[in-house]
Amino acid sequence: MKRLLLAALFCVIYCPFACANEVVEDYFDIATNYCVEGDYIQAANYLDKILLIEPNNKTVQDLRNGLKQIIQGRNTSFILPKSAAVNQAVNYKKSGNKQSELTALTGGSDYWAYYFLGQFYRQNKDYNQAINYFIKSVNTKPSFNQCYLEIAACYFELGNFQQAVTYLTQYLKVNPQDDFAYALRARCQANLNNNDDALSDILTAIALENSIDNRFLEGKILYNMKRYQQAKDKLEKLTDEIQTAEIYKYIGLSYAEIGNYNEALNNLDKSIILFEDDKTVNNKYNEIKTKIGK
Repeated sequence: MKRLLLAALFCVIYCPFACANEVVEDYFDIATNYCVEGDYIQAANYLDKILLIEPNNKTVQDLRNGLKQIIQGRNTSFILPKSAAVNQAVNYKKSGNKQSELTALTGGSDYWAYYFLGQFYRQNKDYNQAINYFIKSVNTKPSFNQCYLEIAACYFELGNFQQAVTYLTQYLKVNPQDDFAYALRARCQANLNNNDDALSDILTAIALENSIDNRFLEGKILYNMKRYQQAKDKLEKLTDEIQTAEIYKYIGLSYAEIGNYNEALNNLDKSIILFEDDKTVNNKYNEIKTKIGK
């Protein structure tokens, strides 16, 4: 939540100044991306670069001070003055009084209060209520487009992948460098069996952030596309860093489709050891054993 909230704060506060200077705008986009990744020190470095160009930019100075507070562990002080309701709610949250926290937020009528209400309900897995308040937040502050990503994430959890795609597409129009949003849209497209679109999105996400999670998703999408050799090759490169039932499952199933049954059994066996209740893995394992036994 802290990453998304800070990125949203950057977008909301800085939006009116974003086009003043192309270099400043590029540095700001980089700083925002580092915030989403949680690398606040690098984000602060890029804000420092902006201040070298525009030393009297009060907005960037304030953002830099806010980042400094977050780096030092005082992450709420920069946000709390934005909303009296949020300020009160955070105090209740610190004391563990969840009902009073909710009451305080409900009493607010600003976009931050609605945003935190959305977060409250999302954390409690009441995704429909969360969506309602994220919509209220962005309706109150139309430039607060971070809400579109939050709404999409809620629809994803509800299994409404088409709606999630709609909001992610809207979000990406103004945040085209967000690898997380592309990866989430790739997951949605894969669930909708739109595998070409899913692959396109995950490749964009990888170009922006070559993370292991993004590469793992690429391998699964390639498997869904029946590109088994490519899927196997991609996934096997990740096993030094990932040793889960899921990765061995997809490697094993890929080997099975290629016809290399010994390697299929070896990987499916690893998957079963890590998680024995996957019917797909067990059935394929037994099917191959029977086939080899003939």
